[in-house]
This record gives sequence, structure tokens and C-alpha cells, in this order.
Amino acid sequence: MKKVRQVEHDYRNNLYLSVFVGVCPSETLLNQYLDQYLTLLELDCIGSAFGIDFHINYYDDEYYTAVVNSHMSDDIDEVFADAAVFDLNLLKQDYPCHLDRPYNAVIIIGRMKYEGEIKEIQNDEFGYFKFLGAYPEPLPDQIRDTSKMYKYATHKLTDWGYRISVTTENEDGLQDRFIWIAEKDEKTFSARDPLRLLGIVTIVREYGDAWDRADIPSALSVKPTE
Repeated sequence: MKKVRQVEHDYRNNLYLSVFVGVCPSETLLNQYLDQYLTLLELDCIGSAFGIDFHINYYDDEYYTAVVNSHMSDDIDEVFADAAVFDLNLLKQDYPCHLDRPYNAVIIIGRMKYEGEIKEIQNDEFGYFKFLGAYPEPLPDQIRDTSKMYKYATHKLTDWGYRISVTTENEDGLQDRFIWIAEKDEKTFSARDPLRLLGIVTIVREYGDAWDRADIPSALSVKPTE
């Protein structure tokens, strides 16, 4: 792939996703179109053929969706049947009847608010592609304990002025496990992971050093309010 120097604009935005449609011969070609080459990025060049066409330096591979449907359609529900990762009603507000022509391919780049001047492109190798718009990225309505949260927990503890360290502990001859430690004002907190560590620090910050003597109801006795 040819080398094209990166542009000044950076469209990355954690609150938006950017939606493109296209006419592409196959899913294999679409994936090749989106593939980013680390060797090019390390040279401060645009990493993909898609990026070259739309002047997009880089996008996170973890947050994009690419689909090639078996048939062409101008109906939004049909085109996005396998790529409905955002509220299609937002797209229908901009295209109330149907898309401007039939398409069979969808590209959705998450964590990006594309605002470039190039809105459509005909690529002789990969096909025709058009930018439809940038829309708010859906926020989760169910939040679970995952290791992805660890960096946010340690960042918040550091922001509160705690010194974070990690050690290992061996219990009953079992395999060593990590112990996370937060230290501040001659107090030491320890837990098995950063989320637990943030939790116990927050409890002490909220209820004070005598947190275990605070008069609060049992969690099982709390009734939801109407």
C-alpha cells in the first residue's frame, strides 16, 4: 500500500461513532480495505486504504464494525440488520424515507466523530463508499465488574493522592496472588484487585475511620423507592 503522510485532523472522540455505507464486492475486500498496517503508522503515515480515502489517520480496531450483506438495499433496517450497534432512529431522522441508493456494505467506526471534507469515494479496488453521519455512541445500561475498569480505579485513587503499589501473597500454599495497596496519610489499604481497593477507600472516605461503627441499615433491609 502506498505511503501517505498523516493529516493534522484527529477525529477520535470517545462519545461518538461514525457511519459509512458502501458497495463492496466481498467481506474479504472490505476487511482488507480497513486493515491498518503498524509499519505505516510507525512512519507517521495513514494506516489503511480506507483511512487514505477519507483522510483518517488511525482508528481503534477494537471499536469498528464491518459488514457486507448478501443483497443490495436502500432500506435502513435491511442494510443495518447485522450492524445495528447504535440507535437507527437517529439515522432515520437524517434519511426519513430510505438511503439515496442501494448499498450492501456497512462500516461503523466507534470512538470517532468524523468531520472530514470527503463524504464519498470511488475506490477502483474496493468499491464505492459514502459517509452518512456521526452519532452519539450508546452508553451501557448494565455495568459489570471487568478488568477493563482497573485503570479507572487506579487513576481515581491516584487522583485522590494515594500511592499505588502491587505485591504478591501466598495463602495456604496456594499459587501467589496479587495484592493491590493504596497508601496515604499513614493509612494503608489492601485488596485483591483495584476495584475492591477503590471500594474500601471510598467507604472510609464516606464514613470515616470508624466506618465499621456507622449506623446504617443492612443492605437486605433497604427497600427500593417508587
